[in-house]
Amino acid sequence: MKEMDRLKANVLIFDFDGVIIDSRADIVNAVKYTLEYFGRPLLSDDEIVSYVGWGADNLVRSCFKGCDDEIIQKAIPFYRKYYLENSVEKTRLYRNVKETLDYFKHKKIALVTNKPEDISRSILDKLGITAYFGIVVGPESLKRLKPDPEGILKVLDFFGEKPENAIMIGDTYTDIEAGKAAGSHTCGVTYGIGAVKDLLGASPDFVVNDIIELTRIIL
Repeated sequence: MKEMDRLKANVLIFDFDGVIIDSRADIVNAVKYTLEYFGRPLLSDDEIVSYVGWGADNLVRSCFKGCDDEIIQKAIPFYRKYYLENSVEKTRLYRNVKETLDYFKHKKIALVTNKPEDISRSILDKLGITAYFGIVVGPESLKRLKPDPEGILKVLDFFGEKPENAIMIGDTYTDIEAGKAAGSHTCGVTYGIGAVKDLLGASPDFVVNDIIELTRIIL
């Protein structure tokens, strides 16, 4: 981590799962429901969560390892439909998320996630925080997912901002690598889904244990 004083940033770019929302329980439930429907062995919660962060298609493929592609191609839309309809049964905002977003409401705020955009927007709406985000970028809008910087660069182009005026905030090394590749500042959060060791190994500029700490870092 670089030693910095406070950072002046015009654009705050957040990852979704593991940063804004704790969605583990609903993702696990949707995966288990899908596995059961297709007669597949159930997996542990921890194994399912370990596949989160690389998009819905990859999640299903990882949980259906060894299956014919024909089955996987049926399981992916089945999972997505069920998860969309049941995405906020237990999903909640992490502590201090709304307070932090409100504190920075005068800034340009974006969401760059590997989660499908329709599901992301639905969750934002149901949790009452859609208005804080100027743009939501998911896999449907990109050719390459994080750790590729394409999503971050799309946000910067949308806002007409330079990379050095932005900070990428995420819970996985893929978020940090994407931010660095885009030329933006980076911040890792330790309370999310991602493995902290891998997160720290990516050398983010800042590390926080609670999202509210961003109010002491960013001017």
